[in-house]
Amino acid sequence: MRIKLTKEAVAQLQKATRPVRISGELVGGCGMTIEYALWLDEATPQDQVIQVEEMTLLLDPETIAYIGSETLTIDYRPQQGFRLVTPEQIVAYGLSLKERWG
Repeated sequence: MRIKLTKEAVAQLQKATRPVRISGELVGGCGMTIEYALWLDEATPQDQVIQVEEMTLLLDPETIAYIGSETLTIDYRPQQGFRLVTPEQIVAYGLSLKERWG
């Protein structure tokens, strides 16, 4: 997977003290939706580790499958937070960077 960062996203993610995990988790009952999050985390053996703009981004195999695209852009807008965008769709918006267990 290729990840692109907008300059606004770089400005926000540079504050990260650890790698940033892009996470997609299947949630819900009959409706089954994917909930996305950005966490400060550490790499696991299953992760794809991607270096972009001197930052380390982590993706697990399930999240890559949920995103369903070869290219993902991470954008940041002050009024909306982070957005995850593929060429086909806006995957998620309104995300903030947070501690995984916090």
